[in-house]
Order: sequence, then structure tokens, then C-alpha cells
Amino acid sequence: MLNMGGPERLDDVHDFLLRLFLDRDLMTLPAQNKLAPFIAKRRTPRIQEQYSRIGGGSPIKKWTAVQGEGMVKLLDRMSPHTAPHKYYIGFRYVHPLTEEAIEEMEKDGVERAIAFTQYPQYSCSTTGSSLNAIYRYYNKKGEKPKMKWSIIDRWPTHPLLIQCFTEHIQKELDLFPPDKRKDVVILFSAHSLPMSVVNRGDPYPQEVGATVQGVMEKLNYSNPYRLVWQSKVGPMSWLGPQTDETIKGLCQRGKKNMLLVPIAFTSDHIETLYELDIEYAQVLANECGVENIRRAESLNGNPLFSKQKEVFLDPWCLCLFSVAGSPEAGAGLQKPRMRPCCLSRALTSSTLLYF
Repeated sequence: MLNMGGPERLDDVHDFLLRLFLDRDLMTLPAQNKLAPFIAKRRTPRIQEQYSRIGGGSPIKKWTAVQGEGMVKLLDRMSPHTAPHKYYIGFRYVHPLTEEAIEEMEKDGVERAIAFTQYPQYSCSTTGSSLNAIYRYYNKKGEKPKMKWSIIDRWPTHPLLIQCFTEHIQKELDLFPPDKRKDVVILFSAHSLPMSVVNRGDPYPQEVGATVQGVMEKLNYSNPYRLVWQSKVGPMSWLGPQTDETIKGLCQRGKKNMLLVPIAFTSDHIETLYELDIEYAQVLANECGVENIRRAESLNGNPLFSKQKEVFLDPWCLCLFSVAGSPEAGAGLQKPRMRPCCLSRALTSSTLLYF
């Protein structure tokens, strides 16, 4: 289960930032080995303050474990011929690191593995970075993987993912005053990317848009909506419109009932708990005179979300089982192969400080 991860304790923030700024798949900096420690040290106090406002650490590992446990229980029941199943967490910037997860899998004697990104929408700066970490692990060792690998690198329009988002949105819409409900503007908020990344062909904006379209179709376009982007850092041009600027603009036009939806995140973390819940829904909303603003709950421990992962993974389990020696189990499915991801090293991506 691949993700960037987030610091569980305030003392972990510095090392998290250091690994982040050293990742050349995420960003390229001049004299990166020297500049990254300087930036990490400088930004640590401010990021620690933000984490202190949401309980002292990121809940990403907790929710990933909850989702993983639910997923493997369902897989064991639905696909007994590939059981027992076990999930491993592989983070890029905090423990357990992706490389540590692979080492643990090898020690456990795992024969078949699925590299499963926890980002529904693919980006070279997120999923691409995690896949490159796996590739570099084996490249550095100079040997082929002992495990049979398959890769799930995107799932932006899976029906159960769309259903989960739709149910969470409808639940929050029902809590608005009845006379205001149809006027609520749904703001689908996703982490932004620099336009330099987008212009090189990163598919992330299109895949986020596909998720939004699927959700709105499921809602029968019941409300006005916008796709907006958050967490812009630095002076360069970023994908927009920005979430905070959109909130201000809507208020100026008399639209003061809003629902924030974290559409590119499957679990709570600092972008939802601090940026959306505190910076936007509390501070900014009060400044702008918002009448009613709510935030749709993240997928977190939703049992249907674990079911979605199980339904999604089952064909890959069959495929790997076929490769391991039962051809009839995976008939018609593509044989998995290990491969490097897109040329993300050439991309200059966002700093992604909000995990």
C-alpha cells in the first residue's frame, strides 16, 4: 500500500521534510543534497505548529492500516485460492519506508505482490515516486525481484470509489438547512501541481476531473460545483483556481453555502484536518462571511471503501496466482511485470508539505 506517509509525532517532522526535499522524483533543486537539509530545518517549526493543531501528528498510517486490515479480510474470504493475504505499508518519507516494506516482504517469503497506490489519480510526483522507489531498490541490489509483481497505479473512476464519495457528499448535503440545500456549491479540492509539471503531460488533472465527473453524474448534478486546487507553494504558476481564492470569489458573488470535498485523498491528513478544516472552513470562512460551510468526511474507515479495494484487487490476485502455477485461475489476464514509471525525474513538482 503505497503512499507518501506523514509524521506521526512532532519529532518526526524534520526527517519527513528532509526525505521529501531530497526526492528528485518529486522536485529538482540546485545543489539538492546541500539545499534540502537547509530548507527542511527552516520549515520544520512552522509545519510542527500545524501538526500540533491537529493532534500532534498525521493519521495516515492509522487509516492505511484500518483500510488494509479490512481489505485483506475481504480478500481472504472472496479469493481463498490466493489466501492468505497480507498488506504492507510502504511510505516514501516516513517509516515504514517503501524499501523497508520490500525487505520485510522478502523476509516473510512473499511470492506474489501487488504494488497498490493509495492515490486514486496518477501523478509522476506521487504514485510515480513510489514506483520509482521500488524500481531503484532492485536496481541498486543488481538482481531481479524474487516476488512476482503486479502494479495498480491508478483507479480514478472505479464505481465503488465513486459511490463512496457520493455517499459522503450526500450525507453532508442533508445537514444543510433545507431552504439552502440546492444552493450549496460543492468544491472538489485536490492538491495542486505547478503548471511546469502539468505542461509536460502529467495526467493528474484529467484523472481528478474524471473522478469529479463520475461523482456528479452519480449525484445527478444536484448542485453547482467547481474543481479547485489547494496547497500552492512558492511564486511559480500553479494549477488553478485555488481553493481559498474560489471561496472568496463565491462569497463576493453572494454564494455563501459551500461543501468542501477532498477528492484526491482517501484518508485524513494535514491537508484535510488543517488546511481545509481550519484555514478555510474556520478562519477564511469567518473573514469572508460564509453562512454555512461543511467538509465531506474522508473515506478513512468506510467499510464500502475497503470493499472497493477488495473488488479492485481480486483480478490482480488471480493474475499473480496464474503466474505462480495455476494457469486456469488467471486465464485471460495480463501477466504482470516490473517496470520503471514515467520519467518523473525530469519533473519539478510541488513541495507537498501537507501530509
